[in-house]
Amino acid sequence: MTPEWTHRRGPVILLAVCIIALCVGQVGARGPAISDIQPYDTIFIYEEGLDLSQLRNATTDNPITELRKYQNDNPDRGITKSIPVTDDTNFEVQDFLVGEDYGTYYAYNPQDGRTALVFIREPRLFLDVVLANPNHNEPLTGLTVSENTRIAFRIASPDVGSFYQVGGVYPATIDLVLTTPGGAETTRIGDINVAGLNVSSTRFYTDDPGRPGAVRLGDLGAPGTYSVRAMWRTPAAFDAYAADTEPVTFTVGNRVGVDTTATPTASPTATSAPTTVATTPPTTAPTATETITPVPTATETTVPATPTPTAAPLPVTVVIGALGLAVVLIARRR
Repeated sequence: MTPEWTHRRGPVILLAVCIIALCVGQVGARGPAISDIQPYDTIFIYEEGLDLSQLRNATTDNPITELRKYQNDNPDRGITKSIPVTDDTNFEVQDFLVGEDYGTYYAYNPQDGRTALVFIREPRLFLDVVLANPNHNEPLTGLTVSENTRIAFRIASPDVGSFYQVGGVYPATIDLVLTTPGGAETTRIGDINVAGLNVSSTRFYTDDPGRPGAVRLGDLGAPGTYSVRAMWRTPAAFDAYAADTEPVTFTVGNRVGVDTTATPTASPTATSAPTTVATTPPTTAPTATETITPVPTATETTVPATPTPTAAPLPVTVVIGALGLAVVLIARRR
């Protein structure tokens, strides 16, 4: 027999799960265009031409006049930041108004009060140079490697790679700019073009399937110190205002035996152990011969931290399937 509390609370539980499913389904779901902002979307500083009209009260349709941030993201507490919205159909997220107060903002107008919420974040990029697949865990920053070494570049953008998309299309792109020992800049490394790389995930490598591929350092040209940085290409506002990554450097030299590892070879330290050798006929004084025993010196390689990707929102199909199972179970218990 089904307990009495299940009969009484079952519909309430199902209603709560339905509300959660609807909310989760909205996360990151821009559309029909990338500039059309829905409740729970993530928007980025420097973005221009955003349509916030879907954040209005659906009944009154009063225009949004502010985006408000509250203390501890609690709308029942004090306001810590207010961003004016002059035209909610053509909104620009100005960095000097946001400052560094990223996070949850509530749409507001005097007639309806709070309506819906959005998240404001910064479009950040991270870059590392590593050995080619399958040795992506070996960073090369600051090391000297041979011309035969094959490398790849690791790009991460946790927020843009998660949320700047519509209908499965990720329109943001970046360029990798290589600076040669002579000071020239290029986005071509040998036969590899590293311009216009699509940011379609939170982290990717340039030798992943569908990407340009690995780079042989001998194709760069003369030995010496090279640096590379990642910079936004599209959207235009990111290109104009968002920060490039810090340059990462590596040195190409005539080294041998570092094609599969970036760890420098340890230099042996000699220690002597005298050994007495007798001769025939005996001599008046024995001859001492030194035996050299190499003692390797430990080399420490510091691996730079890799940013933690942002977890993708739970798919709506999973939540809907859970709802169906809950309904079946309740029906069977009755």
